[in-house]
Amino acid sequence: MIKNIDEYFKEKTENIYFIQLKNDFKLKEGIEFDSKIPIPLVANNLLKEIKEGDASEEIKFKYIIEGIIYLLGIDFDFKHRKEYLDLLYSYNENIHGYILAEGIKKINDDIIEEGMIYLRALLNIDKENVKGLYSYGLALETKAIYFYNKNKIKEGNIFFRESTNQFETILDIDSSFDLTYYKLGYHYRNMKQYKKAQLIWEKFINMTSNDELKKEIELEVEVIKDDVKYEEGYNLILRGKSEEGLEKLLSLVKDNSDWWNLLFFIGLGYRQLGNYNEAIKYFNKVLIIEPKQVDALNEIGLCYANLKRFDEAISSFSKAIEIKPKDYQILCNRGMTYLQQGNLDEAENDIEKAYDMNPEDDIIIACRREINKFKNGI
Repeated sequence: MIKNIDEYFKEKTENIYFIQLKNDFKLKEGIEFDSKIPIPLVANNLLKEIKEGDASEEIKFKYIIEGIIYLLGIDFDFKHRKEYLDLLYSYNENIHGYILAEGIKKINDDIIEEGMIYLRALLNIDKENVKGLYSYGLALETKAIYFYNKNKIKEGNIFFRESTNQFETILDIDSSFDLTYYKLGYHYRNMKQYKKAQLIWEKFINMTSNDELKKEIELEVEVIKDDVKYEEGYNLILRGKSEEGLEKLLSLVKDNSDWWNLLFFIGLGYRQLGNYNEAIKYFNKVLIIEPKQVDALNEIGLCYANLKRFDEAISSFSKAIEIKPKDYQILCNRGMTYLQQGNLDEAENDIEKAYDMNPEDDIIIACRREINKFKNGI
């Protein structure tokens, strides 16, 4: 399992071989190079040379250039970097354009990994090359989809996140590159960051001259309209702005009555406002759709506890613990409800179990103190 993109490409070093030139060997007329420095060659090119003749004397100059580009793409910091770069610029003053064109050609020919290596080489020597960043981002996205189709989700996520990073980098360099906004909107939507997707797509709509893509994105913005309002609403509730959050979320219920996440946050908003009966109603709706939704059961328990309906609270906490027995927070909630009920033994039993699971949790430590105070009659 790879940890990051650089590690993935570093593994490609097995495709590179280094050969030593003879002292009197000339690479190309007018180009000087220290023969003491080994020359990198891609394995396939080396095999071609071996088949065709003496590899050390009849090396085609373009194979050397390809070897250096390949090395630049898989290892961003290697010995003799300066000398290799000098050789590249001696070969072609517009080496950046050459590498970009070759990288895109390989990707279009479905040689994705080699194409990515070329684009990485370009970014190694020109990190603010917008066309290179965009093309590399597209290639990373293609590779991510490949992994997803193979059910290699973690690998897919690594490549997808790196693709997003490349597109975001472009915005810091050239905010007028409109296709970046187009792609990033889809990335944010797929990451369920709907508000970011909406904002970035609205910028694209305002700046693009491509009517076809503009119509496409206008439709996409309409499709995620409810998702955006939901995201805005639950973020308001998580920030303690329950009334504002509920105003947004309740407007979505009519057309989304089976959206349990929506119902859950409405319940949470009502609980924050102290409207426990209304909160219980919405949490119960969640359970109709998702009978084993532990957080909803826990929230119902908290609501009943606040209403001093302790038996019902304990029942709800117990159902949640049956589903998720190692959740120390729910154990702690049930323990404190037992304490409010005056059942010291059960309270102490739950709190100690919770403490064993997480002895550093501040809330559990505070609950233990409450148990001790109760035991000591304080």
